[in-house]
Amino acid sequence: MSARQDHWLTAQQTAVLMNTTSAEVCRLLSIGRLTGSKKKHPQRPGKAQWLIDPHSIAAEKRRSAKRLAAARRRKRSAA
Repeated sequence: MSARQDHWLTAQQTAVLMNTTSAEVCRLLSIGRLTGSKKKHPQRPGKAQWLIDPHSIAAEKRRSAKRLAAARRRKRSAA
C-alpha cells in the first residue's frame, strides 16, 4: 500500500491486504479497531458495502506486528 493512497477499500480488499478473512475485517470494524462507513450503491439495490479507511488498516497492521513481536519475545524467553 503506497503512502499516498486516499481511496477507501472494501472489506474484501482489506482482507487481502491484511492476509485475513473478510469476516475478521468485519469483526475488527465492530470492535472499533478499523474505521469505515457503510455505503449503498445505486447499481445494487438493497445491498450496502463497508468502505474502510486505509489509515486505520496501516495502524492495525502496526498493532498486530507489535503483538506478534511481543509473543515471540515471550516464547523465546520461556524456552
